[in-house]
Parts: sequence; structure tokens; C-alpha cells
Amino acid sequence: MRLALLTTSDLDAPSPRGRWLPLGRELVRHGYQVSLLMTHPTFDRLPRHERHGRIDGVMTHYVAQMHTYGPPGARRYFSPLALLRVALQGALALAWATIRARPQAIHLCKPQPINGLAGLIAARALGCPLYVDCDDYEAGNNRFSGAWQQRIVQLFEDQLPRRAAGVTVNTSFLAERCRSQGVAETQIVYVPNGIAVAQLQAPNAHAVAQLRATLGLNGQQVVLYVGTLSEVSHHVGLLLEAFALLQDQLPTARLLLVGDGDDRALLEQRARALGIAGRTQFMGRVAATLVPLYFGLAACSVDPVADTPVAQGRSPLKIVESLAAGVPVVTGAVGDRPLMLDHGSAGVLTAAGSAHALAEGIAHLLANEQLQRSMAAGAQRQAERYRWDRLALDWLALY
Repeated sequence: MRLALLTTSDLDAPSPRGRWLPLGRELVRHGYQVSLLMTHPTFDRLPRHERHGRIDGVMTHYVAQMHTYGPPGARRYFSPLALLRVALQGALALAWATIRARPQAIHLCKPQPINGLAGLIAARALGCPLYVDCDDYEAGNNRFSGAWQQRIVQLFEDQLPRRAAGVTVNTSFLAERCRSQGVAETQIVYVPNGIAVAQLQAPNAHAVAQLRATLGLNGQQVVLYVGTLSEVSHHVGLLLEAFALLQDQLPTARLLLVGDGDDRALLEQRARALGIAGRTQFMGRVAATLVPLYFGLAACSVDPVADTPVAQGRSPLKIVESLAAGVPVVTGAVGDRPLMLDHGSAGVLTAAGSAHALAEGIAHLLANEQLQRSMAAGAQRQAERYRWDRLALDWLALY
């Protein structure tokens, strides 16, 4: 079966890197021909020979400019008129690339306007079924310059699952949201974010030791955050506030933030204002292959959240990656997070949205080495439940 996956992100973004590409690899192993059709943040500067490729059997194609310009941390937003032009060009380019690929099924990676319009056009032209993957609460998860943009995204997010032959979701919140909008139970398949089997191993100890020495972390307890530095969708400021409360209690603790985003400068300023800049390191973007080394440094990782629909609708890749590295997670008990942490055997669940609760959870874990070992073992056991070779079978059930 020929399958086209349509996304408005590039392979450096979390969802393509951590969800659709590894899933595509597994579908190839099951005999599918998979094309991943994408937009790129700097399409005009992307060499032609880098626009098309093959990764473990998955054919990858960049076909148009993304709806924002530049990578996280250096992102530029288009004016409304320019955005309309870029969006229409992107939709038409994705539709034409999909038609040329002649898939027997199309799966939208997020119910968004650009790939949504492309999918509707291509599915009608080819007479093939259209499926939708919901992996975020899109209308609350993005940065909008105007209410009209949010309303358009909301319209596509509400309508596309109803028009689809089937819907995949990565959280119970999104499954319930689809049901409440009239999508039949038999058309919904729950597939959380997962981890490749190759990642279910401890990172190279020598490389971790070298990185620890390079960063000056010998003898330090590392608290790790991996992800986007954006207060719109990730409550990194909450983590900074929690870490500031631990200065006296955990004098050897250091906070590492791996990733970039629109609010990095504001968060760095916030760290200085809280008096923790000397104990906090903003690492910026790192290659995906190096992320496991940073988990190897950590005594725990943190997913700071408030109890919002955005948080309820997310299956954090950072949690799955932490489990795979055998690193306990501290996070709020929101959405599917209790399930992901096996209700506390693979990490510490706290009250969401509270810096004091988050600080207490981190302190409780870091002060107890036996608990760290127990939860590290629990994390590795729990990671086995999120292997993509197993989750792919659930995904395939939709087709």
C-alpha cells in the first residue's frame, strides 16, 4: 500500500522527528511505501539536492515554504497578506506533490489549514481515503498574530476529523474531543508518542562523561528540560520558578535547558531575575543524535505543565525519551502523564501549575538515591510499552 503523510513541519521539529518518521520506518517494515511530504522553514535557501531523500525506506520531500520563516529562536512571522500567499502556495505545492506520489491513502499529520487543504484536494483528485492524526490541541498550542488566524485553525481542527475516514490521536483528551464532535468510536485509534527500539539503551558512558566534564558538571546533580522554549505552549517559566526555590535545599543542583524557541531571551532574563543564572545553562538546539547524551547527564528530567487543554492534549516526546534513557520524570498530573509514568513508578507526579509543588517533587527525588534507582528501573520498564514497533500495529489497525 502506498501512503502519503502530509505535514507543515520539517524533520527537526519534534512531531516529525519523534512521531511520523519513526512510524513511517515501521510501516515500511510492514510492506508500505511511505512518502513524508513536508514544508521547510527556509525553503528558498534549501539546496535542491536536499529537498528529496530517503531515510530507512521512507521517502522524504520538502515541497514549499513553512508558514513561518527560520528555525526556533530565530523565527520570523509573515504579515497577514504574506502569510495568506505562503499558505496557499504551500497547500497547492503539497497537493500537487501528493497527487504525483499517487498514494492509496493520505494521512494528515495534524489537522491544520495548509496540509488539510492539500489533503482534501489530493484525496478528491485521487479518489483515495483521507485520515487525520491529532497530536496536539492546535488552536491553543500555536502563536497567532490575530484572532482570525486562530479561528481558521480552529475550523480545520474541528472539521477535518469529521470528514476523515479515520483519526489517530495520541492522548485520551484528543480522543474524547473527537468523540464529542461526532467522530465514531470505531474511527478513532489511540497511538501515543513512542520511541524507536534502537533508543532503548543507555547512552555511551564515555561520551556522557566527556560532555559532563566539558560543561563543568562533575559532582553536580543535573535537572534537565528538553523541548521548545515557548511560554505559549510550554511552561518553562514555571520550571525556572521551581528551581529558584531549591537553591538552598539543593546547592549542587544545576538546571540544563536543551532546545530553543521564541521566548528564549525572555526566559534567560527571567533566570537572571530569579538569581539562578549561574546555576542554569541554556544549551540551545542540539542535534537529535546528541539528545540521549544530555539525558545521560540527568538525575531527573522535568516536564513543567499547567492544567490546560493544551497540556491535556499533549503526549510529550520528552517524557518518552526520558523513559528510554532510564531517567525519572517530574511533571504535573495532567492528561495522560500519570499513565505515561505508570502512576508514579517511573517518576514523580505533582500538582500542575504550582512552582512549589514542582520544586518539592524535584527535591524529593534528588534527595533520595534509592528512589532514583527504583524510578530509573521503572522508567526503563515503562519505555517498553512505548516502542514504535508495537505502537505501529495499532496505527495499522486504522487502515
